[in-house]
Amino acid sequence: MSAWSLRSKLIAAFLAVIFIAGIVLVVILELVAPAFYRTHAVEMARAMGSGTDGTQSQALQNDLERGFNTALTQSLLLAALITVPLALVVSAAISRRIVEPVSKVSLASARIAAGRYEERLPAAGRDELGELTANFNRMAAILEQTEMRRVELIGTVAHELRTPLSGLKGYAEGMLDGVFSVPHAAAAIGREVMRLERLLGDLQHLSQVEAGAIAVRREAVQLSELTREVCAQLEPLFVKKQLELRLELTAVRVIGDADRLEQVLHNLLSNALRHTSVGQVTVRVTLEQGSALLTVTDTGEGIDASDLPHVFERFYRADKSRSRADDPSLGIGVGLTVAKHLLEAMGGGIAVQSQRGVGTTAQVRLPISP
Repeated sequence: MSAWSLRSKLIAAFLAVIFIAGIVLVVILELVAPAFYRTHAVEMARAMGSGTDGTQSQALQNDLERGFNTALTQSLLLAALITVPLALVVSAAISRRIVEPVSKVSLASARIAAGRYEERLPAAGRDELGELTANFNRMAAILEQTEMRRVELIGTVAHELRTPLSGLKGYAEGMLDGVFSVPHAAAAIGREVMRLERLLGDLQHLSQVEAGAIAVRREAVQLSELTREVCAQLEPLFVKKQLELRLELTAVRVIGDADRLEQVLHNLLSNALRHTSVGQVTVRVTLEQGSALLTVTDTGEGIDASDLPHVFERFYRADKSRSRADDPSLGIGVGLTVAKHLLEAMGGGIAVQSQRGVGTTAQVRLPISP
């Protein structure tokens, strides 16, 4: 025996409610109604049977009661004959209104499961069914974006892996053909292997951060001192590039992980150094509205307005013309993604403002230590 459909169950439920309500109504009328009209029947029997004996008066009263009962029963049967078909039509319409969006959701979800992530449902009003449809469309949009990112991830990883692998293959073939000496080829192969290790390390670190698998401590950290130490480590690189590294630090203690904060600041300074050719990089630590602000501002090439919304997406690179093959220092575009996840885990956040040809400002917000 096949299972009932949702529509059949709804119709059966409506009819069951009507049937039970009808039974209750009949029982109540049969129990209560006689007490109401018996008094009137007695008075009518007296009025109509004046001058008759008691036996005839009782018979007349009984006839009146039977007449009331018969009329009431016939009225209930007629009401049932009209109400039941009408209730069936109404319940069928209501059940169709409920089941139709659910059926559409079921069919659309089956299509999404088959890989058609562009599937969407038309709006279905402002009730719970409309909310179900809207939530389904949001879920479908998220799944479509996730699938696009998955495809993009595979393509990006394959592209990034191809560069060091091509280098390894070229040096190996050159060594076999006698084009490269063994020491020269070995050194070059070592560099490509290190580049490959860095790439795989970045990918592993990104996956761990996005999965929340990296433990982040939340303790009091002297932000200004940590910033000064990291800037001192990188200052020779700025001097070599003839860039001024300015510090404007306010003593403030924040809640965070010192190692992770150092990693974030190192990434921001490296980005500023990489994309600034002339001018300076300014690092500030200030207090604003109960939070600590760590700001890194450069006078570099800047970022186009169309690229700004995507700077925290993994593997996104605003300058498509530059690749790791041309500049191995570029990385694979996960630094800001990792920084964002780490800062959010510490209760903070990060924002980037930029203007092409003027420069870029990265602002980190952290909670202050009490």
